[in-house]
Amino acid sequence: MGNAVHPVARVPNWGTMRTPDQWNRTYAQMRENDFVTIPSYVASEQTFPMTQLRQTRTAENERIMTAKLYYSTDYCGSYDLDAGAFTGVHCALDLKLPLGTPVGAVAGGRVQYTGSNERLGVHVIVEHRHPTDGIFFSIYAHLGSVSVRAGQDITAGQVVGIVGMTGETSAPHVHLQIDRRQNGETVPHTPHVFASAPDS
Repeated sequence: MGNAVHPVARVPNWGTMRTPDQWNRTYAQMRENDFVTIPSYVASEQTFPMTQLRQTRTAENERIMTAKLYYSTDYCGSYDLDAGAFTGVHCALDLKLPLGTPVGAVAGGRVQYTGSNERLGVHVIVEHRHPTDGIFFSIYAHLGSVSVRAGQDITAGQVVGIVGMTGETSAPHVHLQIDRRQNGETVPHTPHVFASAPDS
């Protein structure tokens, strides 16, 4: 998956927002100054208690809150903003984004599947072939709609859909999952689900 890119270009500055009227706006309702560049993922900051960050509103705490809210569920995390990676069975990153945010492919590849199910809602699966490391799949779930079709070749960053609230979700976000192809796997790829938290 050479030349991988982030699936969105910018995110709302969640840490500075204080009311539901501010954070419940759609992507189209956000203003230019509501957005910041993609926050860095710093594992140690993901476990800072949110209650402590809210008590002292400094620019640094707001930056950390924005990152914690954006990376709202860690890889193999539990559904708790203060939990870190390898504390649960969630085999993806949940990225908190406003409804309607365009979501791009993390790398070039071929769309293997577009559809919907009860758990992931509307989702897209893209197959990526790495010259030495094999085949990977990127999965983009809980979308509101898709803008690609199965069999279509796409480039890194090309929009595959927009953020929605489909499937098992309580807030707008994109479930971003990267799976490696397993030997003997059939087509289309079935996104991996963990029965228990894997070791870190």
